[in-house]
Amino acid sequence: MNTEFYTQLYKRDLIRVTEELKKYPDDQSLWEVLPGTTNSGGHLLQHLIGNLKAFVGNPFGHINYERNRDAEFNDRLFTQDELIVAFDQLQEVIAGAISSLTDQALNDSYPAEIKLVNEQQTVEYVLIHLLAHLSYHTGQINYHRRYFTTLKESV
Repeated sequence: MNTEFYTQLYKRDLIRVTEELKKYPDDQSLWEVLPGTTNSGGHLLQHLIGNLKAFVGNPFGHINYERNRDAEFNDRLFTQDELIVAFDQLQEVIAGAISSLTDQALNDSYPAEIKLVNEQQTVEYVLIHLLAHLSYHTGQINYHRRYFTTLKESV
């Protein structure tokens, strides 16, 4: 693959997340936790922002983001409207970061000081890993959102 394809795939999936986010019936339901789970949709959304800024935005977009993973899962850092803005901005950050790479750079070693998956991982390997991570959490957010949308409609 080439960087243009990765840019397209990340943009597509980040738009999907934003569409899910906009469908939440209200700000409160975004932060409720489903029975048998540990994370709200809002916390998963915050986690995706932190994850992608830290592992794509920082090394390739040079955005100087300082991640607080604990806060991603324990604090309410955004309202629903603020999350929508944050995901719109995240699309730009990720597109800019990936498009700054050359196709040849995909075969380079991912920065060694940022251990994400394993030793000697390539940039492409990390981009694939993070895209799968984004898709995984998008599915969780979709399920969470549909539960609360259905719940609010039945009341």
